[in-house]
Amino acid sequence: MTSELSMRYAVRLWTRRHSGTWRESDETELQRWLAASGEHREAYDKVARGWNLAGSLQPAAPMAPAARRGSSVKRAVLAAAIVLLTVAVGLPLWRTGYRWWNGGQVQLATLKGQPRTFALDDGTTVMLDADSQATANIGARRRSVSLNHGEALFNVKHDAARPFEVVTPAGRVQDLGTQFDVEDLESATRVSVIEGRVGVLTPRGQALLVAGQTGGFDNSGDLLPTRPFKADTARWSDGQRHFDHELLVDVLERVARYHAVKFVFTDPRLRDLRVSGTFRIGDLALFLRTLAAALPVEPRYRTPGQIEIAAVTPSGTRNPH
Repeated sequence: MTSELSMRYAVRLWTRRHSGTWRESDETELQRWLAASGEHREAYDKVARGWNLAGSLQPAAPMAPAARRGSSVKRAVLAAAIVLLTVAVGLPLWRTGYRWWNGGQVQLATLKGQPRTFALDDGTTVMLDADSQATANIGARRRSVSLNHGEALFNVKHDAARPFEVVTPAGRVQDLGTQFDVEDLESATRVSVIEGRVGVLTPRGQALLVAGQTGGFDNSGDLLPTRPFKADTARWSDGQRHFDHELLVDVLERVARYHAVKFVFTDPRLRDLRVSGTFRIGDLALFLRTLAAALPVEPRYRTPGQIEIAAVTPSGTRNPH
């Protein structure tokens, strides 16, 4: 459901846009706000419908230019008032329409070490990685999934009349008829396309990714470089994962979805080591041994729930720093 705060801000933006004082910087602010959240766009659409309703109240006779300018401002204010009245008084009726248009919210969640596949009402399947959360809305005219945490592999049932998108805090991924993977990491959202193509949109840019490409955006909305990837990097349902020149910090974030542990670094520079190869991340002891053999690091338990990643000196001893 659209929050009152989003509605009030949408009314404010719409009124300014039709008051005759709209500037280029205002348009930039509007587009950034719309791209940041599906809820923002829903709020703005509500205001648009209120404006259309106000537009049906036409004057009986032509007016002078000055009067028309005054009427334009009044009309914008009237539209805002209609929207606010709809929210305040017609909430039960609006909820019914909202559920028909956007669908009811369905919470998807998995436990540590337990990925799971969900079937949505439209025929789309979502394979949710371990320790991940998402919220799905499948309605008559709109389909949206908010990835709150973790990773999800989507196999979308294409429907041109009902666009499908995946929303994260910094941007959106629009399906154009495909199978794709979206991962919410600590510093970025990674998007990999297995079949078809997707559009990636943020307040700071947009990109088209096709099958065999990976990209995405960081937490500021800046687009990540597009590069090729192997399809098997998105096949993780069996607990085995292939990494292709991935940051160590991102690899360990994925491993932590399968085990009740937290990884800490003795040296922040170790976070940027690159990892390549196939690992069985469901077996923590085996993974740690394989990691130590592949990189100049030594994993060591600090407590039962915390693993320290330390550098190994050329002599093979642990770096005390």
